[in-house]
Amino acid sequence: MGLRRVFDILDLQPEVVDRPGAVDFEGFYNEISFKDVRFAYTADRPVLRGVSFTATPGTINAIVGSSGAGKSTLMSLLLRLFDPDEGTISIDGKDLRDLKVDSLRQNIAIALQENVLFGMTVRQNICYAAPDVGSAQVEEALRIACLGEVVAELPDGLETMLGDRGGRLSTGQRQRISIARAVVRETPVLILDEPTAALDAETERQVLTNLGAWAKEGNRAVLLITHRISTIRQADNIVLLESGGVVESGDHDRLMQIDNGRYKAFVHSESDNKDDADG
Repeated sequence: MGLRRVFDILDLQPEVVDRPGAVDFEGFYNEISFKDVRFAYTADRPVLRGVSFTATPGTINAIVGSSGAGKSTLMSLLLRLFDPDEGTISIDGKDLRDLKVDSLRQNIAIALQENVLFGMTVRQNICYAAPDVGSAQVEEALRIACLGEVVAELPDGLETMLGDRGGRLSTGQRQRISIARAVVRETPVLILDEPTAALDAETERQVLTNLGAWAKEGNRAVLLITHRISTIRQADNIVLLESGGVVESGDHDRLMQIDNGRYKAFVHSESDNKDDADG
C-alpha cells in the first residue's frame, strides 16, 4: 500500500505549467509587483481579496498580519505553486505566467521556520540546493547567518557530521543553517518564513542587519513573513494584511505615527501576547 501511494504521488501532474512561449527568468532590476491579486483555494472561501504592493531591489519587506490573513498564500503565488484567480504578479513588468516555472523557482530561495536538516556534514547541509558553490560563498553565507563562531567550535568545523535532524545543534543554530542554505544560492529573491523565531534578540538583530546589507549590495529583494515586532521594525517596508487585503504599508516609524492605525494596534496586540507568554 505504501509503495502504491508513492507511485500515485509520482504520477500526479502539476496544476501550474508553462504557457506556450514562456521565457526564462532574466533578472530582477526594478520591482516585484502584486496588483489587485485575488485568490481562493475553494470558491466559497476567498483568501486574497485584491492585494496590491511592490517590493524593490535592495529592500527587506515584512509581510505581517494575523493567522489566516493570506501571508503564506502570497508567497506560494510568487513561487507559482498556484496562479491568481484575478490580478497579476509581475517582475519588472513581466507577468509570472509568462516565465518558465523552473527558471522562476531557481531564482527564488526559501528558508522556512521548520528546519529540515540531514545527517550529513554542516557544509553539505548548507550546500544541499547549490552543491557547486565555492568556499568563499559558503563563508559569506556563514557570516550573514552569524554561524562563523558556531562552526569554529564544532569538532571538524564545516565537515562536522550532524545527527538526525541536526541533533548536534540548538534550535536557533539549526534555524541559522536554513538561512545560510538559502543565502548561499545568491538568488535575486529570498523568502523567509518566521526566520528568527528561535534566535535571541542580539543574534536576530545582527542576522537582519547582515541580510539588509546583503540585499542592498546584490540588488536583491527579501520578503519575510513574521509576527516578531523586533524583526518587523527592521524592515524597509511593512505590508499589513487583514482579511485578505492590504490595510496599511510603510516603514515601522511612519506606521506607528498613524492615529488609531491598524499596524499600531497590531504591534500593541503582539506585544501584549508576548508579555502574557513571558509571564
